[in-house]
Amino acid sequence: MSVLFRWIFFSSLIRIAGITIAIVAIFLIAESFDKSRFVGQTMTVGLLAEYLLLKIPLMISDFMPVVVLIASAIYITEISHHHELVAMRSSGVSLAFVLKPLLAAALCAGLFTFAVGEWVEPMTNARLATIERVHVQKKAPLSQGVQWLREGEQLMKLTPLTNDYFALMALKTDTQGRWLQRIDSDKASYSQGHWHMQKATISAPDTKQGLLISVQENFALASTISPTTVAPLNPRDMRWFDLLQFSRDLAAAGLASAEYVFQLHRKVASPLACLIMVILAYSLCANMGSRIAANSKGLALAVLIGFIFYVFSSTVVIIAGNIQLPIAFAAWWPNIMFAGIAGFLLLTKEGY
Repeated sequence: MSVLFRWIFFSSLIRIAGITIAIVAIFLIAESFDKSRFVGQTMTVGLLAEYLLLKIPLMISDFMPVVVLIASAIYITEISHHHELVAMRSSGVSLAFVLKPLLAAALCAGLFTFAVGEWVEPMTNARLATIERVHVQKKAPLSQGVQWLREGEQLMKLTPLTNDYFALMALKTDTQGRWLQRIDSDKASYSQGHWHMQKATISAPDTKQGLLISVQENFALASTISPTTVAPLNPRDMRWFDLLQFSRDLAAAGLASAEYVFQLHRKVASPLACLIMVILAYSLCANMGSRIAANSKGLALAVLIGFIFYVFSSTVVIIAGNIQLPIAFAAWWPNIMFAGIAGFLLLTKEGY
């Protein structure tokens, strides 16, 4: 690793860390002012502090591509303004060499974001959602809701009814995730280690007839799963491999899995967007002159595009639903669009 590589890499990394702290701090201050009105009513000062701390992983996951764009734009503007970029290019340093340490720093930021989403958010989001619901929205805690529960190779969906009854769907699969049997009942209750189901519809794949369906008036399903007080599974609270298996199980059962498939792809697409932001920052802010106006214009455009990227990434699932795009494509759509913009601007700037 050359001295120049290390200098660019660590300079970029320091600015990414600084911008991350600054943006998180700004949003935490705004959030604290917004939520402070609940202190003394439904929240204590300690609970408010806990809420703000729990918000940090969520903010990092959401804002990191924008952070990388702004940090890279600031750094490239600095070296352009002080003629350091001119010196590098006139000394025979290629564009690829300049971009490599910037991309390496962005990759570190992307991996950090993935790690936060994979191992930190699943622990913090559940508590954050509880505080938000009970102490901010002033609603009752979730005591019962639609529940997805797993027991070995069996997946169960429980929908609460009244008087301790549930609508129940049980899906049995093999070790490869292929479904073997599906049991549906509009009314079931749990006692003595069994789900007692009324008018259970049992369906199973058959090589000759395609699908075998039978109905039993009363059916007992042995299970250690009993009614619990957990909330429905949130895709953001799941790890990548859990999302992969869960979305496959839902699809195999013929149930809606779009929300989980979107988050599955989003977990990978969001960190990779950091690399695209570096190219976009260079395209906007690399300048061989020292004019403040030209440098400021590129930096302002980078901040504006970063805001547009954040808004577009946050609303893309709604847009995709309205125009009926494949959900996997929707997760990657912001990356594809902004990669195209970055590539076009880069080719134009370099005179290709």
